[in-house]
Amino acid sequence: MFAALAVARYLQDQTGVSIKRLVQTLRPLRAVMITIAGQPIQAQPRLTAEAETILAKIPRGAGH
Repeated sequence: MFAALAVARYLQDQTGVSIKRLVQTLRPLRAVMITIAGQPIQAQPRLTAEAETILAKIPRGAGH
Protein backbone atom coordinates (compact mmCIF):
# COMPACT_ATOMS: atom_id res chain seq x y z
CA MET A 1 0.00 0.00 0.00
CA PHE A 2 2.85 2.36 0.82
CA ALA A 3 4.40 1.80 -2.63
CA ALA A 4 1.09 2.64 -4.34
CA LEU A 5 0.82 5.86 -2.37
CA ALA A 6 4.42 6.77 -3.21
CA VAL A 7 3.78 6.20 -6.93
CA ALA A 8 0.54 8.18 -6.79
CA ARG A 9 2.24 11.10 -5.05
CA TYR A 10 5.10 11.03 -7.56
CA LEU A 11 2.64 11.17 -10.45
CA GLN A 12 0.71 13.98 -8.76
CA ASP A 13 3.91 15.98 -8.26
CA GLN A 14 5.10 15.42 -11.83
CA THR A 15 1.80 16.26 -13.52
CA GLY A 16 0.18 18.78 -11.20
CA VAL A 17 -3.02 16.73 -11.41
CA SER A 18 -4.81 15.37 -8.34
CA ILE A 19 -4.57 11.65 -7.61
CA LYS A 20 -8.35 11.34 -8.03
CA ARG A 21 -8.22 12.98 -11.48
CA LEU A 22 -5.22 10.84 -12.50
CA VAL A 23 -7.15 7.68 -11.64
CA GLN A 24 -10.32 8.86 -13.41
CA THR A 25 -8.40 9.80 -16.56
CA LEU A 26 -5.90 6.95 -16.79
CA ARG A 27 -7.92 3.98 -15.45
CA PRO A 28 -9.67 3.31 -18.79
CA LEU A 29 -6.34 3.08 -20.63
CA ARG A 30 -5.72 -0.64 -20.91
CA ALA A 31 -4.21 -2.60 -23.75
CA VAL A 32 -5.72 -5.95 -24.66
CA MET A 33 -4.23 -8.94 -26.44
CA ILE A 34 -6.56 -10.61 -28.94
CA THR A 35 -5.78 -13.83 -30.80
CA ILE A 36 -7.37 -14.12 -34.24
CA ALA A 37 -6.70 -17.24 -36.29
CA GLY A 38 -3.70 -17.97 -34.08
CA GLN A 39 -2.20 -14.51 -34.56
CA PRO A 40 -1.87 -12.36 -31.44
CA ILE A 41 -2.86 -8.73 -31.95
CA GLN A 42 -2.44 -6.09 -29.28
CA ALA A 43 -5.18 -3.45 -29.30
CA GLN A 44 -4.14 -0.11 -27.84
CA PRO A 45 -6.58 2.32 -26.24
CA ARG A 46 -7.32 5.68 -27.78
CA LEU A 47 -5.85 8.45 -25.68
CA THR A 48 -7.97 11.44 -24.81
CA ALA A 49 -6.36 14.87 -25.03
CA GLU A 50 -6.34 15.02 -21.22
CA ALA A 51 -4.60 11.64 -20.95
CA GLU A 52 -2.00 12.69 -23.53
CA THR A 53 -1.30 15.89 -21.57
CA ILE A 54 -0.87 13.97 -18.31
CA LEU A 55 1.34 11.29 -19.86
CA ALA A 56 3.52 13.91 -21.56
CA LYS A 57 4.38 15.40 -18.15
CA ILE A 58 5.76 12.10 -16.79
CA PRO A 59 9.50 11.82 -17.49
CA ARG A 60 10.52 8.96 -19.78
CA GLY A 61 12.26 6.19 -17.91
CA ALA A 62 10.50 7.15 -14.67
CA GLY A 63 10.83 4.37 -12.15
CA HIS A 64 13.97 2.84 -13.70
